[in-house]
Amino acid sequence: MQEHLTYIRTYKEALRLKLNATEDLLINGRREPKERGICRHLLGKIDRAVIERAVAREPLASDPAARARMLAGAIRLTADIGVLLDYLETLGHVRSHTEAAQAFAEVATRIEFASLSPARLARLLQVLTETFTGHDRVQVLFGLLAQPAFRSAFDGAEPTLPPAIADVFAPLRAVHRRLHDEADQASPTLLARGLEQVLSAPDPILRAYAEPLRVRMLEMTLRPEMPAELTDRAAAVLLSSVDKSGRMYARIALRRAALLLARHDDDQALGTLDELLKAQPDFRIAGRWRTALAAPRVARFALESETDEGRLARAFWLDGQRAVWVRTAVATFGDRLADEARLQARVALPGVGAVIDHGVSGDTAYVALSIGARRIELSDAGALGTLAAIARILHALALAGVVLPDADPIRFLQTGDNPAHLVLADLDGATPVSVAAAVSAHAGLATNLARTMLTPEALAASTDVGHALDGTPDLPTLIAALDHALLRPRPD
Repeated sequence: MQEHLTYIRTYKEALRLKLNATEDLLINGRREPKERGICRHLLGKIDRAVIERAVAREPLASDPAARARMLAGAIRLTADIGVLLDYLETLGHVRSHTEAAQAFAEVATRIEFASLSPARLARLLQVLTETFTGHDRVQVLFGLLAQPAFRSAFDGAEPTLPPAIADVFAPLRAVHRRLHDEADQASPTLLARGLEQVLSAPDPILRAYAEPLRVRMLEMTLRPEMPAELTDRAAAVLLSSVDKSGRMYARIALRRAALLLARHDDDQALGTLDELLKAQPDFRIAGRWRTALAAPRVARFALESETDEGRLARAFWLDGQRAVWVRTAVATFGDRLADEARLQARVALPGVGAVIDHGVSGDTAYVALSIGARRIELSDAGALGTLAAIARILHALALAGVVLPDADPIRFLQTGDNPAHLVLADLDGATPVSVAAAVSAHAGLATNLARTMLTPEALAASTDVGHALDGTPDLPTLIAALDHALLRPRPD
C-alpha cells in the first residue's frame, strides 16, 4: 500500500483525483494506511477512465517513456485489460525487446480471457506482433494457447480478426491444433505457413519439445502436399532426435525415404535408409528398398528378375514403393509399346493389368503394370481352372474389340493361390478390331490352348470339354464346358 501511495503522490497532478481530507493525509504520508476500507476506497478512484484521461494529456501524451513509467505503476492497481494493453503498446516503443517480452509474459497471466472482446483480443495480438518476432512470437503464442480460456477466446474471435492479424496467427493456431490432436480443417497451405514459422526456431529449441510433439511435427511435414524445404528442415533437425530403437522412428524414417524417392532424390533416400538399417538391421521393408536402389533399373523401376520367361520382369517401383511388373523391348519398339500401353489402359477390364507408366529409358522401351501377382504355375491338376480363367479374359477382351495374336500362358500372371485367379499382363501385339473378328479369333486361340494344355486322360475324364473341342466352339460354350468339368468331383 505504501508503494501505491507513493505512485499516487507522484502522479497526483496527472491523475487529477478528487480527494477528501483523510485520503490527502494518506497520500502525503501524514497518516499510516491501517484502515482497509479507506485504502480500498482511495484505490478505487484510479480506474480505467482516470488513467486514460491522464495519459491523453500533456506531458504524458507526447512522452512515451514517461507514459510507460506511469502505466507500469497503474497496472499494479488495476487488471483492466484496456490499461494492460495501453502499457504493453507503450512499452514496445520505449524499452528493450527483452524487457518488453518479460512484461508481456507477466501481464498476460493477469488477463481474464473469458471476458475479452474480439476487438481487445485483436489488440493484444497486435501488441504481440509488435513486441516479438520470429520464433519468439511462436513460443509466446503457444504459451498463451496452453491456457484453455485463451484458446476459447481466440477460436471465437478468429473469424473476425483483422486480415493482418489473422495472416500471422491463424497458421500458428492451425499448427497448434494439429500438434495437440484438436479437430482442425485447415488447408495444407495454411499449415505450411504455420510450420514455416515454427521451424524457424533454432535447432536446440525445436529439439527441446517433448518427443510426442516432435513426432507430430514430423508427421505433419512428411506429407506429399508439404513444401520440400519444410520437409527437409524438419527431418534434418527432428528425425535424429526420435528414439531410433522404436517403431515410431522406423515408420517416420520410412515415410521420409518414400518422399525422397518420389521426388527422385535417391542419394538422400539411401542415406535415410542406411540410418534406419543401422539402428534396426532386421527391418525388412527398409532392406528391400535399399536393395532396390542398388538394382539395375528401367526408368524408375528397379528390376528384381530378368525377363527370362516371356517379356515380363518383376520390379520395384521407386516412386510408389511397391512391387510391379515391367514389360520391356528394345527402344526401337518404343512407339509400338506406347500404342499397346494406351490400348491396355483404355480397355480397363477387371482381368487386364493396370498400366501405371510407359516410355523409353536408354535403349529399353517399357510398360509398367500395377499387379500384385506371380507367374503362372502350370500343372495338370490346375489346367481346367487356368483354361477357364484365360478363356474368360479372352472373351472379355474380344467384347472390348481387342485381339491378341496368341494365348500363350506367359502373358498371364496368377494373383492368388487359386490357379483360376489370373490377370492378363502382356498385351504384346494386341490390336483393336471389330468385336466379331475378335470373338472369332479368340475362340480359335482358346480352343488350341485347351488342346495343348489338357492331357488325353483329362479330356477322357471331362467329356463335356472333349465334346466342346470337336470342331471350333464359341468361347461361351467352351467356358461353360470347362466350368461343368470343374464342378465334378475328381478322383484322388
